[in-house]
Amino acid sequence: MPETFDLRVELPAALTGPAAAWRFVERFAARLGAPIGPDDGFPEAELTAAELRLGLRLPQAMRELYTRFGRRHDLLHGTRSLLPPEDLEADGAALIWQAEKYWLYQIAVPLDRIADADPPVLIDGSSQAYDDWEPFADRFSAMCVETVMSENSLCGDWGGWRRECLASDAGYLERSLTRIPPLLAPYGRDGADRWYAGADVLVHEDLSDDRSELGWLYVRALTREALDGVRAALPGPWTETVDH
Repeated sequence: MPETFDLRVELPAALTGPAAAWRFVERFAARLGAPIGPDDGFPEAELTAAELRLGLRLPQAMRELYTRFGRRHDLLHGTRSLLPPEDLEADGAALIWQAEKYWLYQIAVPLDRIADADPPVLIDGSSQAYDDWEPFADRFSAMCVETVMSENSLCGDWGGWRRECLASDAGYLERSLTRIPPLLAPYGRDGADRWYAGADVLVHEDLSDDRSELGWLYVRALTREALDGVRAALPGPWTETVDH
């Protein structure tokens, strides 16, 4: 287990590139008490077979994710799932590598950037046609960090809670937590996401829902104490958000 693991320090560093992202995933897994092992990735042969089937070379960052951590369901599978190599799919515009568990939307890499070592990421919410791809994240490795933080890994017994924002929330978020760089940088959202971290807690303020006047707060925690602290400081009708 790492001597110290503080999300306020670890997260900004993780967003600087693939090597930093993979180091974060390794340290985070160790923090959860489940270190990365030699069998946690897919064999190179399976990725090579996928490339031959698709007729393209996978981006280097994608290859590293799959060979290092691809079989770690506790880290990469939640409301979205990492597609196994045999299910990777390419349409005319994008390579699909992640899907919402009911296939309501997909996550992909644009084919015209497939040669990039750490390409941008697209999202498609149409669920039927793949002609509505929109930019979702600037870099594949940053998307992987977001997946680890926002999906199954931080839920368990302590995370995966949300409630609508209240006007009184802003003071606590700015005063008691640390504002961190966006885990996702989708174009056109105009600052609709703000992220705050404590040592053992991550709070996502999502202002993108037009049905909510002030938006939503999502809390992920590494400890029961961290979760209880946030919910005590920000009382209200919190509900669980993940049902894996």
